[in-house]
Amino acid sequence: MRRLLTSASILALLWGCHPDEGDDGDFDNFPPLSGEEELYEGWPGNDKLADEGKADAIYPAKFDAPMQWQSPVRSQGSRGVCSIFSTVGLMEHLYLKEGTIPNPDFSEQFLQWSVKVEVGDFATTEGSSASSNLTAINRYGIVEESDWPYQTSPWSTSNDAACTGENRPVKCYTNGDPPASAMAAERWHLPAGRWISSRPDSIKAHMVSKEEAVVVGGKFFYQAWNHGASELPVNRDFYKAGYVTFPNADDIAQAERKPAGHSFLLVGWDDTLEVQKRDGQGNLLTDEAGNPLMEKGFFLFRNSWGAGTFGSTNPYGAGYGWISMDYVETYLTAYVSGLPQVDLDEVCGDSVDNDYDGAVDCDDSDCDTDAACAGGGDTQVFSYTTRTPIPDNDPTGIRADIDVSQDGTIETLAVTVDITHTYQGDLKVALVDRNGREIVLHDHTGGGADDVKKTFVVPDAVGLQASGTWSLVVSDNAKSDTGTLNRWSMQITTSGGSGPSTDTDVFRNDTDVLIPDNDEAGAFSNLEVTGSGDIRALKAVVDIDHSYKGDLTLELQRLGSPGSAVLVEADASSGNFGTQSFLIDDFDGEASAGTWRLVMKDVAAGDVGTLRSWSLEVTR
Repeated sequence: MRRLLTSASILALLWGCHPDEGDDGDFDNFPPLSGEEELYEGWPGNDKLADEGKADAIYPAKFDAPMQWQSPVRSQGSRGVCSIFSTVGLMEHLYLKEGTIPNPDFSEQFLQWSVKVEVGDFATTEGSSASSNLTAINRYGIVEESDWPYQTSPWSTSNDAACTGENRPVKCYTNGDPPASAMAAERWHLPAGRWISSRPDSIKAHMVSKEEAVVVGGKFFYQAWNHGASELPVNRDFYKAGYVTFPNADDIAQAERKPAGHSFLLVGWDDTLEVQKRDGQGNLLTDEAGNPLMEKGFFLFRNSWGAGTFGSTNPYGAGYGWISMDYVETYLTAYVSGLPQVDLDEVCGDSVDNDYDGAVDCDDSDCDTDAACAGGGDTQVFSYTTRTPIPDNDPTGIRADIDVSQDGTIETLAVTVDITHTYQGDLKVALVDRNGREIVLHDHTGGGADDVKKTFVVPDAVGLQASGTWSLVVSDNAKSDTGTLNRWSMQITTSGGSGPSTDTDVFRNDTDVLIPDNDEAGAFSNLEVTGSGDIRALKAVVDIDHSYKGDLTLELQRLGSPGSAVLVEADASSGNFGTQSFLIDDFDGEASAGTWRLVMKDVAAGDVGTLRSWSLEVTR
């Protein structure tokens, strides 16, 4: 969704998510920040969201289990990107709870760019929402902080002359495009997110059942937060404790005059915590008998204003606060995700600890059987060094050949590509073997980032014969940007000698099959594989015309075999399915001949599709 700034959102650019004002507690230092309306985008409202727990459920008076899986508190600096920080905080929390990666640190800078460029939301404002943020993380993934470190200040005319006034280009809100190294880096994902009710019992039910944090966001009240921009008196002791109370009438009126928004991460609660109420003049309120009037029941939250003055006296540490449960229910939205699926393998030969176990390449037991590590393997490098221009907007592109004289069966293959280009999203880069089989390395990803300079580990080549002519085909499929292939190379490890002989055949079915909408029974297509021999390698290529690929689950079966292979599992991601290939090892060692079946299930309503063709590439 691409949205225009309204008069309210233009005003809101003057106020919003508040950064750390420094250890000196300078309440007068607050840069311009984002507004509130983005935080409500797509929210259905509490009245349309079911309660998470049972009506008669009893929750503990105090709860802080999510605190054991929290990354360090960080500061958003002088940029209005609080929802980016709260969502990345949730992501790091979920990765810590999953446990594979010891110290996850993901790039807020990259997520800000992905939401506005890859998802296309909020391209004309600095703000965003948890819903759009989780959409970017789920569909596209984000890189680690080291791949594109966060910049604490927004772009101004000193960075780009266009970064002034109301109609700024998106690059002014993303601080440009990611560097090529970030676009080439591994991306990390989370399951699709969802709204939950911001009623206290619903949030408590989610936290207790999952032991997971909740992103909240919405309207900001200056006096309630003890913010330096408040026209009403604030309480510095409350600010240091991180207390955020329910707004009084004067504070509500102030927020209507200059609307603002904020987003942060709920990580626990204390039903017994009491904070004295205030009037619009900042006076602590008492009843007629002089007894203090107290507000009771607060959620514990992690803020994005750094670890300075805010929350400096909070028992959970600087940067943490307590917010009124009534405030959360009345004015804020709530959004959650789930634990990631992290299944990492060590890539032998890339000098990276891919599975985060502290062992790299041949020092990792995962590589014990790799030819390059087990000894006796033959590793050689073959290069193409002729600079070759890539024609603009020409799907044929260029073909750069390398003649490989190395005998044997490929155990590992790494392809290094050096391409200069002013818009890498225009490019498709594919490796073609001596039999004309295409392995796509880069397929129009990366948007406006420059260059493709990357080493690709190519598991699809394992088991193929090394010798022969290999080609790199590079095509530019859009107008206005040009580039050059500077060089490319192949590092090949074979088992030595001629290796065991292999035979590869392709079997294909081109009969259209309609996939019924929202039907667990689904549809299927059979394919007959002939010839003798056991499977050494198996590749499926599936072409489906379906407008919402995330509805589909695909499973490959060999009739008579007890096993099966799930090729795709429905994940609610958008976009057409198109043609996709899958390297399958579930049937290795089994007889290849027989009837193979592709089962297709559309598990959600609203979109229909048709299988156009599918094939099996069988190596025996």
